[in-house]
Formats: sequence, structure tokens, C-alpha cells
Amino acid sequence: MKIWNYYNNMEYITNNASESLNNYLNNLFPTKPSFYELIKNKRNLENKERKKKRAINKANEISVLIERYKNIEAKLIDTKCDRNNIINLWFDCLTDLKNII
Repeated sequence: MKIWNYYNNMEYITNNASESLNNYLNNLFPTKPSFYELIKNKRNLENKERKKKRAINKANEISVLIERYKNIEAKLIDTKCDRNNIINLWFDCLTDLKNII
């Protein structure tokens, strides 16, 4: 039986251990993003948030505009205005909506 000398094979053991650790870490994090990829992802998220806020603001503007025209329509109906005036009112509303969008 041959006796194995631990100290003669120390370099082999440490290289093997570091290689094993690297393989383990690579398996844990197979696709780690680079710094630039992280920045790009952050900017994409910020752009999506900005677009979402714009869409919410547009929706709020549209809701306010429609409510304003509904109130005007109610006043016109209470004063018993001609139906053509109400139709023209909603046509104006559509024109304003087109300008918002």
C-alpha cells in the first residue's frame, strides 16, 4: 500500500477546491448581469413607470373633461335647450378629446 503525502499534493488540492467553488458559484448564478445591463434594466423600468404615469394622467384628463361636459349637458337639459345644442356640445367634447389624445 502506498502512503499518500498530503503536503506534496497541496497545490492540487487547493486548485481543485477553488475550481469546485467556482463551479458551485457559477451554478448558483449562471447568468449574472453586468453593471451596464443592470443600468439598462433600471432605465427600462423607469421608462415604463413614466409611460404608466402619463397614461394615468391622460385617463384623468379625459375623465375630468367628460364630467365637465356631463355637467354642462345637465344644465342644458334643465333649461330645456334644443336637442341640437346638446348634440353640438358632445361634438365639441369629442373634438377636445381628440386634442388631448
